[in-house]
Amino acid sequence: MAMARAGFCFLAMTKTGSTAVERAFQRHAELVVRRPPRMKHATARTFDRVFVPVLEFYGHPRESYELVCVVREPVDWAHSWWRYRARPGSEGSPQHTGGVSFDEFAERIVAGEVDLGSSSNFVRVRAGRPPVERVYRYEHLDVAAAWMAGRLGVDVPAMGQVNTSPPAADPVAASTRRLLEEHYARDVVLHESAL
Repeated sequence: MAMARAGFCFLAMTKTGSTAVERAFQRHAELVVRRPPRMKHATARTFDRVFVPVLEFYGHPRESYELVCVVREPVDWAHSWWRYRARPGSEGSPQHTGGVSFDEFAERIVAGEVDLGSSSNFVRVRAGRPPVERVYRYEHLDVAAAWMAGRLGVDVPAMGQVNTSPPAADPVAASTRRLLEEHYARDVVLHESAL
């Protein structure tokens, strides 16, 4: 979502409340990408290659706005994907995780059989290009929303829950947590350094 006149563009990392952010702020945006999902969830590199030239054409050079995104603690993020892929109605999809334990799902991630991407790759930019200037933690989505509202000069909108994963009954096993934290080590560092 581009709100370049207000000095920022929001990159929609998957499973971080991006649909709720979109619904709350879309009326203030100059550009909103909803579909296809790969375009909606464009990485910083894709944004730089595809959308920066469009915004420049319309009078918004890259140095005139900040890139903003939200990242989630990587184990919680993977767990949310597992729950989301197990939701009712997704049966028959090759990505369906019904009947697959989270431990098995985590092992498939580490083995490279399941590729969810990663937040550290999502924010990575080409050498010499401007970085993602503001990275907020998912658990502080309200702080990100307040910052965006402040830049827009509007009241902080209500952030409803949209496109959420079903709740899980069991906590993540310590051994699975360690396995994923090692696999997503760069993402752990990014999340810890986020606002």
